[in-house]
Amino acid sequence: MEANRAASEVLYYNQSSVKLGELERYIITYDLYQGDDIPADIRLDSLWLKIKNTTKLSYKAAYLLGPFILYCDMRTKGYDNSQKIISSVDKPVFQSNLQAQQKFVAELSLHQIKSRYVWVVDVVSQILFNKETKVNFEILIGNSKAILKKKIPCGDTLPDEVGNTSLMGLRVQRQTTVDVWKIPRLIGDTRKSHLVILTHGFQSNVSADMAYMMEEIYKSQMNSPNERLVIKGYMKNICETEKGIKFLGTGLANYIVNELYDDSVRRISFIGHSLGGLTQTFAICYIKIKYPDFFKKVEPINFITLASPLLGIATNTPNYVKKSLSMGIIGTTGQELGLKDTNFCDKPLLYLLSEEPLIKALAQFRRRTLYINSINDGIVPLYSSSLLFLDYSQLLEKLGGKPTASCDPFSQAKVNPNEAVTDDDDDDDDKLNTSSWNTFWKTKGNQGDSKSKRLMNASVIKSMKSVMLPPCPDAEFLSNPDARTPIVIHDKIYTEKNLPPPSSTLHEGTAALGDGRRNTRKELEEIIARRWHKGMHWRKVVVSLKPDAHNNIIVRRRFANAYGWSVIDHLISAHFQGDDPDSLPVQDTEPTEEERDTPGGGVEPNKLFSWLTRIEDPSAYREGVVSTASHLASTWIRKHSSVTD
Repeated sequence: MEANRAASEVLYYNQSSVKLGELERYIITYDLYQGDDIPADIRLDSLWLKIKNTTKLSYKAAYLLGPFILYCDMRTKGYDNSQKIISSVDKPVFQSNLQAQQKFVAELSLHQIKSRYVWVVDVVSQILFNKETKVNFEILIGNSKAILKKKIPCGDTLPDEVGNTSLMGLRVQRQTTVDVWKIPRLIGDTRKSHLVILTHGFQSNVSADMAYMMEEIYKSQMNSPNERLVIKGYMKNICETEKGIKFLGTGLANYIVNELYDDSVRRISFIGHSLGGLTQTFAICYIKIKYPDFFKKVEPINFITLASPLLGIATNTPNYVKKSLSMGIIGTTGQELGLKDTNFCDKPLLYLLSEEPLIKALAQFRRRTLYINSINDGIVPLYSSSLLFLDYSQLLEKLGGKPTASCDPFSQAKVNPNEAVTDDDDDDDDKLNTSSWNTFWKTKGNQGDSKSKRLMNASVIKSMKSVMLPPCPDAEFLSNPDARTPIVIHDKIYTEKNLPPPSSTLHEGTAALGDGRRNTRKELEEIIARRWHKGMHWRKVVVSLKPDAHNNIIVRRRFANAYGWSVIDHLISAHFQGDDPDSLPVQDTEPTEEERDTPGGGVEPNKLFSWLTRIEDPSAYREGVVSTASHLASTWIRKHSSVTD
């Protein structure tokens, strides 16, 4: 075995490519020796890995076709972010933006005498705007760093992607996106399923952007011996997110009912990031009306959103953002988030979405949790992701001081919905001083307080830039859990009783109808928020993350967005502990059987809520500037096969 390593040589080589939402995983296994006896001539010379983005340099400027960038990381198979790493050679390494013609080089260290080494390498596409383009790359493993400089002619015969290598004891297993998302299932497993639906946000995807969350949730399977977790996401909304919430939600709903549901599905949970929170909300309402028996057969367990614009983004955003939304720069979705009247009804979609079907559907869920960015998120405002009402005064105190003791997720596995999650170090934390964002900002925001401004000011431009150029955690953060500060600054249960009384000028009946006086957007937001709280408790978890907070909150990339690890840990420990359904808190208001079946005084649901179930003309779902430009670019690239073939 060792004789094969005497001279520098290429041990493994493969050329591949990834499209939008795709990733490839290479599991590298090396047996240092076989049997129980350690050879006398054993060598501990490192192996070396190189990944090169082989896309032509000229494509670097073609941003709307890509961007043609890769994310790469390498870690040992036993890496656990909750455990401290002492040896520097065991620390993970990554490159968040591997541009065209750039290289990622990593050492596969053999620094201990043990029989087997295993490393995991992920290569992820960073394409955002186009489903047809791809990023080409090559991966090479050699027995010296010098061999990485060798150019491999296309005609050379080398160990290929099948996993054969020229070094005895070295094996490379290549996994595609489908392999990574494959449901782990034992032969003969007859357990009922808990279906977990992950939904991505604007200009995002499930398969790559939410892969870390998927894998972490699957690790909690050991907590649920009596059911089988099945984690899925709807892939066909990729590059369609400008077409509107109804378009996205209808597709998701039909996917759940027609493709995922079978007799084995007993429970269901929804986890949505950003726009995905509204997409899953529409899907739930659609299923409730269109398929009324679904939630009688399948028990809804968790409704979770992470940094979701549940009230839109019509206020407290820069004027250029508001104008862009109203002009349809980002399509129908932007107009809906701007609370404009819909093409298929004379009311804003988010106002319609907060009506009766939503309240009854959400009331059936055992848990409803909002994860909210307090700072460094210029995409979704704090007031929108929190449903407007929070104890903002306490939030500011925590933001400037020590995070709450209850941020330890393991201390929150059981939550009483009738009580706030209190902090051990603050006796007054259970006394909520809830106010709406608008009221709070009038009294606090103009006082020049730096902490108040931190809540208010988050640059949209900086947030968009940090998607591709995230401020990355350092090696100490990745390898030492003690170096990480707690990120949960507020974790409370809010009920309708905690809300301040509405003002005398707030008249719901005139919201969007024009009956005498049309409500302002801020009033409309408050009406929608109060509807979401009607008869229900909400757990609101506010976190303080470093930039890019909007993508860190879901750990879009394993190491580049590692600041969000604690959010995912909290989410799993609070929602996937294998609890008995009978021990979970019931909803505050149990709808009657008559209410469930015939809302609106006996009017057939599909007629009463035709805005929700009606099939629209495709022209009603308008795309924005980005998608239009990308489609035009796609027409061009079909003539340039090297980009797509």
